[in-house]
Amino acid sequence: MASGADNAGRGVLFLAAAKGYFMVAGYAIVFSLPRLLGDAASWGDYGVVIAWVSVIDNVIVTATIQGISRFTATADSPQAVEAVKAAGLRGQLMLGGVIAVIYGACAPLIASWEEDPSLAPMVRLSAGIVLCYAFYAVFIGSLNGQRRFGRQAAFDVAFATLRAAMILGAAALSLGALGAVGGFVGAAFVVLLASALVVGLPRPRGERFAASEIVRFMARLFVYNLALNLLLRVDLLLIKRMSGALSGAASAAARAKAASTTAGFYASAQYIAFIPYQAIVAVAFVIFPLVSRTTFDEDLATTQAYIRKTLRLSLIFVAGLAATLCANPEALLGVPFPAPYRVAAPALRLLAAGMIGFSMFTIINTVLNGAGRTTLAILSGVLTLGGAALANYLAIGSAATPAEAMARAAAASAGAMLVGSLVAGLLLYRTFRAGIAPLTLLRVAIAAGAAVALGWLLPEVSKVVTLAESALVFVAYLVVLVITGELGKRELAEIKRLVRR
Repeated sequence: MASGADNAGRGVLFLAAAKGYFMVAGYAIVFSLPRLLGDAASWGDYGVVIAWVSVIDNVIVTATIQGISRFTATADSPQAVEAVKAAGLRGQLMLGGVIAVIYGACAPLIASWEEDPSLAPMVRLSAGIVLCYAFYAVFIGSLNGQRRFGRQAAFDVAFATLRAAMILGAAALSLGALGAVGGFVGAAFVVLLASALVVGLPRPRGERFAASEIVRFMARLFVYNLALNLLLRVDLLLIKRMSGALSGAASAAARAKAASTTAGFYASAQYIAFIPYQAIVAVAFVIFPLVSRTTFDEDLATTQAYIRKTLRLSLIFVAGLAATLCANPEALLGVPFPAPYRVAAPALRLLAAGMIGFSMFTIINTVLNGAGRTTLAILSGVLTLGGAALANYLAIGSAATPAEAMARAAAASAGAMLVGSLVAGLLLYRTFRAGIAPLTLLRVAIAAGAAVALGWLLPEVSKVVTLAESALVFVAYLVVLVITGELGKRELAEIKRLVRR
């Protein structure tokens, strides 16, 4: 038990550091690209195309990494590990490759659905990201299943650097949103080659693993992850499609540009609101192979311990970051973006609160998938997505202005995410009789409320002061947790022990 927990802790530290860098590099793109592209409409077009491709490639990447990781984690020899890797690559010819081709061919249909034909070339080009990610994820999944978290983290860092350099470089050369998408494709291709060289092409040495077994498992994960990623993006995609009519523009081209501008504002709020979720993604990559192993060994006690510890610490961290964003969203938007982007401040406050639910929803369903209970994860994912899509459609459709559409969409998404996390949590508890203690929920709620209240009292002076005040809000949140007894010497000593190891 102790060694497994230590391994989980070290894995979280490795991947959290890498994901932290990945976030920094990603937000370097988010904060720089709007200025390099020159206007909110171009930034909105880029954001919408990346939202579409992210729905596809995140599905492929997550399902592939988890699928390969699960079978690798339960492999009983190095030859079996290599056989799983070979089967994964074969399986991606049937899944990832075909999906990339279909997605590229559907570019005109996607652009037409968004009521903006000019998006078609960018969507078609972005299919290259899907193709490269499909095979790259096999190599990363192999590393994850072998618990080689350090090497997996190194790839995260290298890819994040390369992606930022190529996207921003293309924009700096005045190649526009299309060039930025091309930079993304180039970075994905380079990291695929690097992973094949460093991780190595498979050498099964006579042992063979059925690709169909991986494909069947991945297909179930595809359904869940498609619901998960659509849940994260459905509001932006509907805003691009529906908000043009609220602009009052006469021509279709003018309505499309107005919708792109609104999408650019909303995407900026989304990216900042995603910070808590991005910060906790490392936990999902670590908990998945550990739960896969313990459930395979039918070790219920260890599985329950992993679940309780993971959910508690994840909630504490995510709620603190979300409270910091909710405290003063208008000032935070003004730090990286020009003044007009502040119109999305109400949406940011609501989306940040919703990210608490979405982050816990993701961790809970990762546990269910890792334990092989993919049907339960799919059920919670599809139900939550259906609720979010319907709520967003009704909310945006009832708005009178683009600004109101953004706030209503954010409220609809946040509500669906919070309800979805409750449903997923109940399914998890029924399965393993483990979850978050009610007293922890109460203490976290008190600390988050106190932090937000403090943020409302702080004045907006300058960008530097805004960042300092945000740090103060987060520290205040932690102090309240210490005062209420939720955080104590045991947690601090454990963190110190893991860092030393």
